[in-house]
Amino acid sequence: MEGYAPLDENSESLPPIREQLNNDLEKDQQQSPLSEKRQVSNKSIDSLAEAETYLDVIESLQSVLNSVVKVFCTSTPRNFSLPWQAKSQVVATASGFIIKNRWILSNAHAVANQSSIRIRKHGDAKKYSARIVHIAHECDLVIMTVDDDKFWNNLEPLTFSNDMPSLQESLTIVGYPIGGDNISVTKGVISRVVMSTYSHSREELLTIQIDAAINGGNSGGPAVQGKLVIGMSFQGYNQAQLIGYIIPVSVIKHLLDDIELHNKYTGFPRMAFRYQSMENSSYREYLKLNHDQHGILVTSVEPACVLSKVLQEDDVIMEIDGVPIADDGTVHFRRGERLSFRYLEKLKFVDDTVTFTIIRQGKQLILTSRLDNNQELVPSHSHDKCPEYLIYAGIVFTVLTRFYLYEWGKRDWYEKAPPYLVNLAYQAKLQEPDQQIVVINRILVDDVNHGVDSELKNSVLQTVNGIKINNIKHLAELIDKISKDDDNGFIRFEMENKYVIVMSCKQVEQSEARILKQNSIAQPRSENLC
Repeated sequence: MEGYAPLDENSESLPPIREQLNNDLEKDQQQSPLSEKRQVSNKSIDSLAEAETYLDVIESLQSVLNSVVKVFCTSTPRNFSLPWQAKSQVVATASGFIIKNRWILSNAHAVANQSSIRIRKHGDAKKYSARIVHIAHECDLVIMTVDDDKFWNNLEPLTFSNDMPSLQESLTIVGYPIGGDNISVTKGVISRVVMSTYSHSREELLTIQIDAAINGGNSGGPAVQGKLVIGMSFQGYNQAQLIGYIIPVSVIKHLLDDIELHNKYTGFPRMAFRYQSMENSSYREYLKLNHDQHGILVTSVEPACVLSKVLQEDDVIMEIDGVPIADDGTVHFRRGERLSFRYLEKLKFVDDTVTFTIIRQGKQLILTSRLDNNQELVPSHSHDKCPEYLIYAGIVFTVLTRFYLYEWGKRDWYEKAPPYLVNLAYQAKLQEPDQQIVVINRILVDDVNHGVDSELKNSVLQTVNGIKINNIKHLAELIDKISKDDDNGFIRFEMENKYVIVMSCKQVEQSEARILKQNSIAQPRSENLC
């Protein structure tokens, strides 16, 4: 409500307003001529009804405002270019709201890499120290709490709606956006419901688009209808005005149910297969599909995914759990609305069972499988994780992740980063659950590595002494074993591009302390490799 000044939580002004309206109605009827009394009465009744509705809205909004908090977070971002360092601390604010169990719900992106979290109640000046209870980066949600009992005085949890709002229904966004320190209230309407990418994690989940901008600081605030929460503000759209996105209650409840079922957050299942639509009539004829058979074509299945045991290339998936899939890969959502079939995937939990109805070589089959959630070979996000690294002979090895590629530019990394690394980020398939791509981050110049081609920077490591590298921990174990077995021996690193580096174990050992000191590096390895 524009220009609305919140009533004090202890205010007793609402009942007197209603009493005054009734008195005005009686006065109008007494002073008006008999012939006009009917018109005056009807007009006054309409005014009273409108005022009553307005006051109900005020009361509902006031109860919501009391449960919305401001989040102050100081975070320390990781440095994936210089993995032994941290970047400068960043201070940011966000919004949040009270739910059950003395929990505070907000956005994960607001507290990622947190060093300190403080929370301030509506109408209070004190900032209370908070801590994270559960964090779910995939759906951009975090649950926090405050241990100080005084914080919880006069706070009531908000209630979630059980229904998905319809298009063009109105809603109210509450939070603490930039431009001021006090709480802000903005009205909008539901524009669409769609599966879209959460920018914080690159996860595709259900989203509600609204016609109100979500500005910095609004993130984490509730979207309400009356007293019921229908979602949470979490991201905007830079290339257009008056477009914002909220996380629907169904996604929030998935997190809460996951915690209740497993006593922790386990994530969303990932059906790691690639597919294409079946809208082309020639292709349908080639696969011998009848006119009433529809679905999507499986083009590949990631070997590490559990589905590789049941799905095959050229399978046509017609149904998932009995829900028909159209040739364009969509399923029915509600009247007049369709969603990507991935919606069905994200309704489930890790280790749930899924049933596929498929066509394979002209025959219809029903297949059942467990669901897992192995991450991608090049992880889409590394929030709250320190980059892994190993320094040997001044050669800095690290793991290829999206965050490593973001060091070329968060918005245009795919244009500026080495093309072969970008291609791996998009196309590489996970062969084994613990597999990683190890790359040469940089070479710290020293006599021990004199003559090593600087062009080897960002090369992908393939083998060490002929043994294929599975991940960076495997690399560390191999180096330790070779150095221990024969300190006068050599280590041979072969890259994917067939370039080779050979190092004397004895010379490397003698150079390590010198290289670390010259570059002000405390440890030659990340903590998980020590």
